[in-house]
Amino acid sequence: MTSKENSEKPRKTRDEILKRLKLELPETNLYSLAAKYEIPIEIDGKKNKGWVGQTIEKAAGLSISSAQLTDGIDCELKTTSLVLKKNRWFPKETIKVTQLNPKQILSESFEESILWRKLSRLVFVGVHHVSPTECYAVQLGALDLSDPDLVGPIRAFWEDVQSNILTGDMVHFFNLGNSQELIQLRPVGDGKQWSTCPITGEKFPARAFYATKILIEKMLQRNVWEPMVG
Repeated sequence: MTSKENSEKPRKTRDEILKRLKLELPETNLYSLAAKYEIPIEIDGKKNKGWVGQTIEKAAGLSISSAQLTDGIDCELKTTSLVLKKNRWFPKETIKVTQLNPKQILSESFEESILWRKLSRLVFVGVHHVSPTECYAVQLGALDLSDPDLVGPIRAFWEDVQSNILTGDMVHFFNLGNSQELIQLRPVGDGKQWSTCPITGEKFPARAFYATKILIEKMLQRNVWEPMVG
């Protein structure tokens, strides 16, 4: 499918996506679902690292695309691996939300920012890898937009990033935020990608906003439906 054809394909609403996932995912081995949708587990003898996300996108009725477009009309779908500890699911890794655009962030408000647009629409599927041939979707989470204890710190962090760019100080930081906060800003890729400070013109490593495990845990606590498997 061409990028033009992909962009013209009708996109689904959040409710439509959730309805499809609720029908397709509960107690279904994602390896079997991948076979159903002809998603390769291996490519040229190597593990296809994106097979889980691609399978869930297909189950949701979405087109598989690497384009930087919101997956649905009013939501964006992501997946993350979970581990079970003391009857609670915990994330194994952080989630990349969006890459920092140093010039654009200076002309945005928090409510208009790419970061908030992505986070506020984020729906993610938590998956559990039982064995090399078994993987199940176990939870679905989303951000509670009405919780000031979540929104406030995210806003403050974004404003701190904006301020550091405005003063030209961003080039002096490697990371912003830590694993105990809700959001981090850290370098992406192999370290060969660079951004330019719009104030000083200096180059610095390209960075992206990541949702920390702490934030993902809080989103898991706001399950958008009952756990999908027992």
